[in-house]
Amino acid sequence: MKENKIVRMLLMLLTLVFGGLIIAYYWNVEAWRDMETVPLYVMIFALAYILTQIGRRYLSSSKKWWDWFYYIALIAMILPIFFGTPEHQTLFNYITDFGTIFFVIPTLLDGRELNRKSD
Repeated sequence: MKENKIVRMLLMLLTLVFGGLIIAYYWNVEAWRDMETVPLYVMIFALAYILTQIGRRYLSSSKKWWDWFYYIALIAMILPIFFGTPEHQTLFNYITDFGTIFFVIPTLLDGRELNRKSD
């Protein structure tokens, strides 16, 4: 059981790092072209985040209501690619800035839950 907790904590740390890297990219984006053409390394971070999130969900004994929050962040990441225009750059910049915060919310809530169980 202790190995499961260590693996869950490692996966939680990895999702936090991948989510933080994605957030850092989008918070530094100023040009519309950078929102529309997302670099491959950011997409790889997103894929790694999704895979670690699936792993965490597989190891978890119960499903939480916040487990699906990261879908909001994925939608915020994809919206400018399909619907972004230079005229609406500011709107999509706000969407990506605030939407990508949802990458770390499930991880922080799971960390709080795991910490509460260990006390």
